[in-house]
Formats: sequence, C-alpha cells, structure tokens
Amino acid sequence: MTKFVEDDLEFDFSWADLGENFDCDTRHAGHQMKRVDFIAEKGNQCFFIEIKDPDHPKASQNLAENRDKFLNGNLVHDLAGKYRDSLLFKTLCNSAQKELHYIVLFSMKSMDPALLMARNDALKKAIPISHKEWGAVMAKSCLILNIEQFKKIFGEQSVRRISEGVA
Repeated sequence: MTKFVEDDLEFDFSWADLGENFDCDTRHAGHQMKRVDFIAEKGNQCFFIEIKDPDHPKASQNLAENRDKFLNGNLVHDLAGKYRDSLLFKTLCNSAQKELHYIVLFSMKSMDPALLMARNDALKKAIPISHKEWGAVMAKSCLILNIEQFKKIFGEQSVRRISEGVA
C-alpha cells in the first residue's frame, strides 16, 4: 500500500499500480521546473495530481493566499504551468506514454461546485488541452475536484484529513 502525506492530507494510492511523490527536491534538484505533487499510474492511464489545501487547519497565510488566487483566477496559470512542466519532464524521461489525466484536488469546503467547474474550464484553456495542429491531446481529462469528488473517483479511502484523526 502506497501512502503519501501532503500537509494535512494523507493519500492512499492502493487503487493505483504505481504511486509516486513527484514533487521531490532530491529528484528534481538543479532545475526550476514546476511540478505536480503526485503521479499515479493505473493500467494504461497516468494521473498527474496537484494538491491545494486552503482548508488546512494550520495554514493561515497560504490558506488565504490560495483561496484568493483561486477566486480571482490567478491560480489557474500556476496549475497549468505545473502540469506542462511535469509532462515535459516525464516525456523527456520517456515515461509519458499512457493516457494522461490532470487532477487538481482543491480542498475548500465552502467552495461552490459551480466555481470549481468554471475554473476547470479556464484551466483547460490555460494548459491548453489540445490544438488543431497536434496529433494528440495534452490530457484526456482535466478536473478540479473537492475532497468528496476525489473520493468518488479514486475510492473512499483515497484521501483523508490527518487532523480529523479518522483512519
């Protein structure tokens, strides 16, 4: 069972064939490429997963900053850059041969799901997902999810808030 912790969230990648902490300084030392937090593979699918946790109980400045950046749309450009740089890195390592999916977990209980969808559309444009001259899409899917939506896709045990103490 592969588990990783990102701030106050614990992720269980037992649903995947492979789970990797991709935002690791030892692996990426010496370059300034942005990177997603995790990469998970399941069959012929590869999931690039970025975590934003404004509901983290101990994060105050970053919490407000992430919340404001999301609400005004500025976070979308950061998220797009992380995906593009991570995809470039994996491609140059010859390991991006699977169907690609970009998942952003934005854990903010007070966030209106309609706003998540609106930012999701903006993220698809900012990446961009496809181009008329490309022979392939940059990602099969691109989703910004809250914790409940994430669990519906990857399983009830896929993520938990550590401070809530529920295993």
